[in-house]
Amino acid sequence: MSDSSVLSETPKKGPLHWLDRLSGSVGLISGYVAVIMTLVMLAVLTLQVVTRYFFGVALSWSEELALLLFTWVVLLTGSLGVREGFHVRLTLLQDALPATAALWVGRLIDAAILVFGIMLAIAGNSYVTETIGQTSAAIAYPIEALHLAAPVCGALIALHAFTRILIPIPPRAPVPEIA
Repeated sequence: MSDSSVLSETPKKGPLHWLDRLSGSVGLISGYVAVIMTLVMLAVLTLQVVTRYFFGVALSWSEELALLLFTWVVLLTGSLGVREGFHVRLTLLQDALPATAALWVGRLIDAAILVFGIMLAIAGNSYVTETIGQTSAAIAYPIEALHLAAPVCGALIALHAFTRILIPIPPRAPVPEIA
């Protein structure tokens, strides 16, 4: 088997195709939700600044809503980073290996990420269970809305990592150095 044949195309049929489509669809939805949440968060924070500095009125709910949205945005985009492979990483070892060995090192890393996602989902679920019935201080929304970000995004990380183990994403072209 040549090194170039190791990085296969996404399958067009079968369970791997459906897994890849599921991961891709969930990633796409996560991205859109994160963008919408970011826009709402920016609008709320802008409103807070405007009301405080121009009208002398401090909004009691804006920071709490921004915290809720920020938590979800960070974890959703973190899970999307697993799917798309845009997290910062050191590739010195992988770059020095033949393509087949680099692929297996990548799969090993993805397996560690899978374990992390599962642990985040399990621990996050336990935390949500422990805090059921509590409300936030200013808005009084159920605190589970904030804490659910951990198990949901842990499950998304696990889904994307599992997909990457079975269907590795080809490495991106190196970014040219600026002189």
